[in-house]
Amino acid sequence: MLSVEKQMLFLLSKADQLQSQELIRIYEKRGYSAPYIRNGLSKLKKEHYVDTPSRSTYSITEAGRMYIRSINRKPGLYSAAWDGTWHLVLISFPESERKRRDQLRADLLQTGLGLLYSGVYVSPWPYREEVIELIHKHQAEQYVSVFSGKMEHGEITTNQAEEIWPLSDITRIYEEKLRWYEEQFEPLLTSSLNDQPLELFILFLILGETINELYLIDPMLPSKLLPANWRAREILKRLTDCLNKIIEAIPSDSDYARFVK
Repeated sequence: MLSVEKQMLFLLSKADQLQSQELIRIYEKRGYSAPYIRNGLSKLKKEHYVDTPSRSTYSITEAGRMYIRSINRKPGLYSAAWDGTWHLVLISFPESERKRRDQLRADLLQTGLGLLYSGVYVSPWPYREEVIELIHKHQAEQYVSVFSGKMEHGEITTNQAEEIWPLSDITRIYEEKLRWYEEQFEPLLTSSLNDQPLELFILFLILGETINELYLIDPMLPSKLLPANWRAREILKRLTDCLNKIIEAIPSDSDYARFVK
């Protein structure tokens, strides 16, 4: 799911219902066209994350709420205590189901699992609800097995974790986002804190989308599995603190407070 689609799903999770025109008005301020937003909403409906109770009106489904819950709880993993249990997902599709296999694989990786061996995905965190939802979503019950337990031999080392999860690439992306924040976003925010609520809300969406992109790529592994120079948690906290600063600046009586308060 693209970050802008996920962000629209987040907005829908905060409101009972939204008109497509309201979302278009918001995102046109961000440079997105009306057809692009309508196409994103259609994709969300196709994925069963949203429904249309009436023409041009969208509401989030339970599957959509579960997706948002899984993303929102992910940052808390950095402060969670790991008990050493590993959670494995084994997939074995016939070649005729290659497309469905690839779609499930992409979703598992985005959730936070890593590829241990061919067809074997692993995580130190128990994404039980998320994995079950993905199995149902892709109608893959007969092709998937799920296990949890301790490794008695071949414990994953820090060096192996850097291969199972693309930690070098993730580090590079975090550093790129930090440079963007310091060189472009922070000066813009400093000059905009007294702007109208819509302009502040747009800044909230821009920074929120960047943070959500990091949520999607970062497995947020236990410290034991991370390199000694891992800065992702520090960078993420800096961006999140700024996001909270924007939230505080949006007036509680504005039309946009319901999306952030």
